[in-house]
Amino acid sequence: NLPKQADYGLITLSLLIKEDKQMPLSSLIKITKLPQRFLARIAATLVHNGLLKSKEGRVGGYVITKKINSITLFDYLKIFSGEVNFCSCKTGSCEYEAICQHKNFLQKRLNLLVSSQLKKIKLLELFK
Repeated sequence: NLPKQADYGLITLSLLIKEDKQMPLSSLIKITKLPQRFLARIAATLVHNGLLKSKEGRVGGYVITKKINSITLFDYLKIFSGEVNFCSCKTGSCEYEAICQHKNFLQKRLNLLVSSQLKKIKLLELFK
């Protein structure tokens, strides 16, 4: 599943790309109908990671940065989830370790396969 923060971040980026101008948080909230505190945190995360630039004040707002052209979908997902992992198994002991036959495949092969594909997709491709 796509983390909710990553999904809402994509909605925000999509709107800013479409509008192609600086937009205040109040406008982003009004158009997207996303919760204010949640969207403010997501925008701050995107600013911290260089995808958005923020300007404070009455004429402030958020605008897309040039980094949007080079970031991959894999790197974007890592911003919100830390690890892009398709197996909920933790490293170390597991109560099902004695009977589990799929952990090794999921942790190694599937994660590697999906991650390598996500690294080939530029985030900007989602908005075309």
